[in-house]
Amino acid sequence: MRLRPTAIVLTLAAAGAGTAQAQVVDSSGWVMIMSTITHTDPLSMMLDDRMAQDAARARRTGRQLPPESASRQAAPADAAALRYIPSIARRSANLATFVQKTRAADPAGSADLQKLFAQGDFIERIGALVAPHGLHIDNVADAYTLWWLTAWAAVHGNNDTPDPAILAAVRRQAASAVAATGGIASASDAKKQELAEALWVQSALIDATVEQAKRDPARLRAVGNAVRKGAQGMGLDLDRLDLTPGGFVLARGG
Repeated sequence: MRLRPTAIVLTLAAAGAGTAQAQVVDSSGWVMIMSTITHTDPLSMMLDDRMAQDAARARRTGRQLPPESASRQAAPADAAALRYIPSIARRSANLATFVQKTRAADPAGSADLQKLFAQGDFIERIGALVAPHGLHIDNVADAYTLWWLTAWAAVHGNNDTPDPAILAAVRRQAASAVAATGGIASASDAKKQELAEALWVQSALIDATVEQAKRDPARLRAVGNAVRKGAQGMGLDLDRLDLTPGGFVLARGG
């Protein structure tokens, strides 16, 4: 999901042109980082399973699943379960852990990330970019919304930003799923911040890498494949999903 033309690309370039590419294309590193932080991410698996159940019910009753059904059927999200109080000290520790976890897969890339994170509050810079889209940096469901849209777009070879209505629909889906996932909804502020900030950083890396690869079809496919494998490691098959005016739905035949 493109947040603003070249904004994140230029930010990442200050630390090294290959940083984002190295972090995203190394799919084994991607899976290691995200599965470790999210513990195979029950949120992703629940979203995927919910859509499969909706599609199965539609087939049994012989009706077509409306595109907006996932967001309409979802129970209202508990706003308090989505938010957390950020801590600057925790943020520094989270980013340091992120660098450490990438070091085994890509020492050079992790060094570039360390330099990037030392240049200022990277999470707040992302926050300034997502705020115009109605996303909040202290909301774990908003972090998942951005990652979900950005990863899906990368698998499809772009980083286009959906129109506001689609973004709002996906945001409702993610909020409902987070609120319904007890392990996340009832987690401490520290755990929510750890998950959210990992998702914010990965979203920025995906966005920047896709932007850099747009003129190189082979490289763009490699980025998409890396994102696809990383999402599968989190329990989410992005190829089974279509993005509709009502948000994500299970693809036909999925």
